[in-house]
Amino acid sequence: MPFTKISLVKGNNKAFLEEFKKQVLEAIIYVLELPSDDRNILIMEYEKELFEMKNPYKYLIEISMFSGRTKERKKLLFTNIVERLHNKLNIEKESIFIFLNEQPLSNWGVRGGKSAEEINLDFKVDI
Repeated sequence: MPFTKISLVKGNNKAFLEEFKKQVLEAIIYVLELPSDDRNILIMEYEKELFEMKNPYKYLIEISMFSGRTKERKKLLFTNIVERLHNKLNIEKESIFIFLNEQPLSNWGVRGGKSAEEINLDFKVDI
């Protein structure tokens, strides 16, 4: 049940944005072993003057997710996202900045205001 925000400068066409979103989602679902319908994602485009990142970064991917994944799994997630974006959209690997925001289950209000620790998840977090 990760929540993903992709931030970038305006100017890309809709097909590019849809493929970017698709590749990020597929990487998350594959690496974190999530159900195929587990999709929570936003693409936020900014005017060039309002989006400033240290060179060489052009794309910011923030993934908020439950705590519990191993360091190895997180590294695999980073690699998988970058490889997919490079292979499908020819994006320079070094231009992608990814960070994870990990939170305990008790910090997520889902399914009608229930704490995520109170529900039966359709996936494992401790992978």
